Amino acid sequence: MSNEIQMPRLGANDDTVVLTKILVPSGEFVSKDQKIATIETSKQTSDLKSSSNGIITWQYKEDDEIPVGSVVAFIDKNESDIEKVAPPPVSTLKLTEKAQKLVELHKIDLSLLPKDRIIREKDVLPLIQQPFTIAETKSNQILIYGAGGLAKVAIEIIRANHSYKIHGVVSSKYPELKEFCGIPVLGDDDVLPKLFDENFCKIISAVEFGRDSAGNKKQIRKSVFEKLAPLGFEFVNAIHRSAIIEPSAEIGVGNIICAGSIIGSDTRIGNNCIINSNAVVSHSCIISDHCHVAAGATIAGRVVVGENTLIGQNVSIYVDVKIGRNVVIENGCSIFKNVPDNSVVHFGK
Repeated sequence: MSNEIQMPRLGANDDTVVLTKILVPSGEFVSKDQKIATIETSKQTSDLKSSSNGIITWQYKEDDEIPVGSVVAFIDKNESDIEKVAPPPVSTLKLTEKAQKLVELHKIDLSLLPKDRIIREKDVLPLIQQPFTIAETKSNQILIYGAGGLAKVAIEIIRANHSYKIHGVVSSKYPELKEFCGIPVLGDDDVLPKLFDENFCKIISAVEFGRDSAGNKKQIRKSVFEKLAPLGFEFVNAIHRSAIIEPSAEIGVGNIICAGSIIGSDTRIGNNCIINSNAVVSHSCIISDHCHVAAGATIAGRVVVGENTLIGQNVSIYVDVKIGRNVVIENGCSIFKNVPDNSVVHFGK
């Protein structure tokens, strides 16, 4: 007899969920309510748990995007399969057939195995030098691009969420650094192709803005994104646990959404954006790719912001306003009317 494990719905608008990490491989025994996998959407990460005791068989692999309601695994409750024990090899130990095959194949010292229970495959795997492929061991590791203030924020979010292990930092601006926030600095842009070839494929861009020849702020996130994307890197979101994101909001990839920020109903956030601490993006807004909404900014309903735009700290944008592409709005401004492309809006002018 088998029980089905179906993919749950994590958010009201999420029709698919990604199987991020399988914690118990096929063929292993699981207990009821045991965590068996990590799953995520663009908005949140959750644990998938077993519905019963038995032997698990997965129907999908890691990183598959799975429709809600699909059967992702079966739990076989047949007791003859669950406790099918092989004859012990010159020992009083009891091993499952899979465990015994591993012991014989890898010549495991039986004295290293537990004596107080049936030995299963999971008991033997840690004694094998490389039980997993290199790709499997690196699938949950991530790179941070940048070594400034925003990188510190992204690192704290990732550490708090426990979704990824940070492998290292890449910095073109500070390549002389050896360490950043306790994380090794791997080098500058030259190391990126090598890291990707080694299966470190997930990355967060943690750069904010630069300066033009006149010393004015300008967005550089777009250029970084367009440099990394052709190399094949997968951009992931860093979303602080205190951020409030309504279920009907849509979030792209590569975004950093900071503590205390609010994203309202039916709002769409593009790719590679920053929604900084305590920023409010109200209902039915569109924030296009590569935008930065700075700390404390308030954007009223139905506002449209073009790509590659910087909205400064404590800026207020009123309802139905349209902001063009490549715009910089300085700190503290109140915006009542549309702003054309490539504009700089100065405070008090």
